[in-house]
Order: sequence, then structure tokens, then C-alpha cells
Amino acid sequence: MEIKFKVRLSQFVCLLGSVLLLLEAARQISIGLTLTALLLAVGGTMLLVVSLAHELFTLRWFRTLVMLSVALIMSALVLLAPQQHLMWLWGFAVLLLYPRPRWLAPACALIGLVTTWLALAQLGSDWLSLGIGITATLMALGAIGGRHQQQVWMQLERRGRRDSSRAIWSQYQLMRDLPREIARADREDIHIELILLAPVKTGRLANRRLMNTLDSAALPHETRYQLDDGALAVLLVTRGERMASLRRRQLIEHLAMPIRARVQPLNDSDPSALDLKRLSAHLSDEPQPITLLPPLPRKPADADASSGETSTDNASSDHASTDDAPSDHGRDILKPASAADKVALTPSRGNDH
Repeated sequence: MEIKFKVRLSQFVCLLGSVLLLLEAARQISIGLTLTALLLAVGGTMLLVVSLAHELFTLRWFRTLVMLSVALIMSALVLLAPQQHLMWLWGFAVLLLYPRPRWLAPACALIGLVTTWLALAQLGSDWLSLGIGITATLMALGAIGGRHQQQVWMQLERRGRRDSSRAIWSQYQLMRDLPREIARADREDIHIELILLAPVKTGRLANRRLMNTLDSAALPHETRYQLDDGALAVLLVTRGERMASLRRRQLIEHLAMPIRARVQPLNDSDPSALDLKRLSAHLSDEPQPITLLPPLPRKPADADASSGETSTDNASSDHASTDDAPSDHGRDILKPASAADKVALTPSRGNDH
């Protein structure tokens, strides 16, 4: 998935703004090192970071830090030199257009109105009333536009694939894939299971490392997903339970980091009964590396018939059913695979997204 043109345009606008701010800061620094010049330099540097590392702006904490810092910098510029930087008042309305936490909108609006009041109070009541009215109107329009952008942002969060650099799909896409893949596995008499993974050591760096290693460790047909709470999931489709156990252990060994896993069998089950939030909760606290969960409730007979009708136009798979001996349910402790098992493992073709 390539970067969309709107992201490129946003990066270009941020880069252009950073260049203009840095040039103005350099001009003022050449005249004399002032606080205004330093604020312009800080603002230009922040825009430069956003333009060069635009993916950081998708992180909630980074986006909140940048927006709050920009609001404070604009307020300081207007109050320090209103005759030069009064035009920055419209920037508070622009900040309300971006997706943001709920508390940040009233905070930016309050900063903008207080800044307008302090900057225009010395010009008289008429100019003060006009300035407050214009600023409040622009902020109201920005808040309306920001509400629409918030809905668009929420829709983008539900996209099938969020990251263009990794073949990791979203939880929304997982819930769309499960009924089709379960119906296909039951029709072709093959084994299907969902593996939920989480690092033992919690934190953003550990989650990102697990995401990177899983993206390289999984085979092309083993579809990977990122759940909303940060846990990862792998949809594993094999010829039988024994081969699934072997592949599961090989996958965890290849990750080369301490993790915990919960395995949910999916054959002949009702996808609507799968509670991902409950399954992924406190996953890193599991005492064993791999935990096999009990089967889900079986799907109703009418659901079986309807799924058989709707899945006839799906692409056929190369899975062949075997008479592998089923593994025991309970705790599946990680252990090295034997040479005979590794020879017997032949990756089968799953769903290709």
C-alpha cells in the first residue's frame, strides 16, 4: 500500500511552513537574539520533524504534544510582538481541525481567546469585541470541521491495513475475515486457529519489536493482525492439529523474545462468540508460553448452510486433509521440534490478502 497523496500533500505543507518559520527565525537572530526568534526556531523545528517523520503524527501522545506546543508558541508570539504576529490568531482555529483528545479542543480555544483578549485590550473595546468575535467564529468553524475530521479519522482507524510498511491488518479486518475463513476450513476439513501474541515485557518498544519480528517470521499465507489493545494475532491454517502445534512452536522460537500466546481453535465455531477484548486482556501475565483455550460454541445449523452458500465463490485453497493425531487440550509447553516434524512441515496455502 503506497502513501496516499493527501499524506504527501500534508508533508509538503508542513515542510514549507517549517522552511518559512526557520527563515524568519534566522532573519531575526541575525538582527538580535530575541525570545521571539527562539520561539520561531522551535516552531519551525517541530514542523520539520512532523514533515520528515509524518508517521509519528499518528501517535496520540506525539500529536497531542505537538498541538499543545504549537498553541503555546503562537500565544507567546502574539503576546510578545502583537504588531508583527497578530495574524497567528487564525492558527488556533486550524488546530481544532486536527483529530485530537477531547480535552485539547477547549484548552486550545481558551488559550486562543485569552491571547486575543490580552493582545487587543489596549486597542479599545470596539477592536476587542471585533477581535473576540472573529476569533470565536473561526474557532467555531474549526471545531465543526474538526468533528467531521474526527469521524473520518475513526473510519481510517477501521481500515483493513493501517501500516504501509508491514503486512499487518487491523482487528476490523480480522472480524471480516473470520466467517469466510472458518467456513472455508470447515468445508475443506482443515484446521484453523487464532494465535494471540503479546510480549512478556510490556511497553511501546516491546510491542513494536514484536510487530517487526512477527512480520518477518510469519509465512506469506499466515495473516497477521493488530488488535486495538496492542496485542497481535495470527490466523493459522494447517492440515491438522499436529502440524499447527509444530508450526506454532517454530513461529514462537523464531520471534526470539519472551512472549505469551493464547491459541483459540476456530473449526466449526461461531465467529460472533469470539470476544477478542477478553482473550487479549492480561495476555502477558500467562504463566506458560502457550495456552490452548477451549473451543468456541458451535455455530447454528442455519448459519452453516448460509455460510456454505456465501462461500462458494471464494478462491479454492490447496489444503489437503490428513489423519494427523489431534493434540491434547490444555497447556502446550514450548519445546524444540524434531527433525522428522520439520521435514513433514509443508506450508499450505491460506487466504491471500
